[in-house]
Order: sequence, then C-alpha cells, then structure tokens
Amino acid sequence: MFKINQIFKHHNDLKPLLQEADDRQHLQQCWSAVAPELAKLSHVLAHHDGALTIAVHSGAVASRIRLMEPQLLQKIRDFCQNSRKIKGLNLNAIKVKVQVKSRPPSKHKRIKAPSNQALNTLESYANEANNPALEAALRHFIDRQRHD
Repeated sequence: MFKINQIFKHHNDLKPLLQEADDRQHLQQCWSAVAPELAKLSHVLAHHDGALTIAVHSGAVASRIRLMEPQLLQKIRDFCQNSRKIKGLNLNAIKVKVQVKSRPPSKHKRIKAPSNQALNTLESYANEANNPALEAALRHFIDRQRHD
C-alpha cells in the first residue's frame, strides 16, 4: 500500500501541494517556537510576498500580535538563521486574520418544578420562619409554583 507522500511525489500535479504543506508545517513549527503563548491561540495560514499570515481566534490576540510585530519578526529571523529547514525566509510583515469560531447556541436546561412534597416542606418552613421577609418570599414562591 502506498503512503500518501509517495502518491503525491509520483504525480506532478500534486507535488506543489506536498511542498506547500511541508513549508506551512515548517512555518508553524517556527511560529510555535518563537511565540509559544500566541501559537496556542493562532496558526499559520500562509507566507506570501514577505508577509506571514496568521489566523487568530479573537481580536485581542490579533492586537497583541500587531503590537509585538517588530519583536516577533526579529525572533523569526533569528530562528530561521539557526534552522536548516527554513533558511533564507525573507519576512518583512505579519498579517493577522481574525477567524472567530462560531459556537452552537447553548441549550437552556429547563428546571423541573418542585414536587408537591417539596412545596409542602417549604410551606412548613414558612410557618415556622421567624423572619417575615423569608416567610413572604417562601409563600410567594409556593403560590407561583402551585398556580403555574
């Protein structure tokens, strides 16, 4: 059985895809090494015309990257000089794309109505309560539950 890399290597039309995936993987490793705290909240999208495009999950992370851009570019250059796989990477900018993940609507759990036994117990507590505000609140709650 062929490995996927062998299939890509043997087809001229697919070779560029394999090279692009390999390059992106090396760039992601570089990004993770120079900005580990940011790499948890982002990933490399592309490298084109001297700009590294990073996808982030929030505007706050995007702002942080933009503020740190000069330091990050220098760290990336230093990393590339010491790397065998990414030598000669010429970066002059970091572009940030915010890609907010949509969340499914949360399901509100319907709270079950208290049983008659629970309401009777609360009513006995209301009768014994020495606090008029507590007694009034319990009676109000009991009345609403029995009439709903």
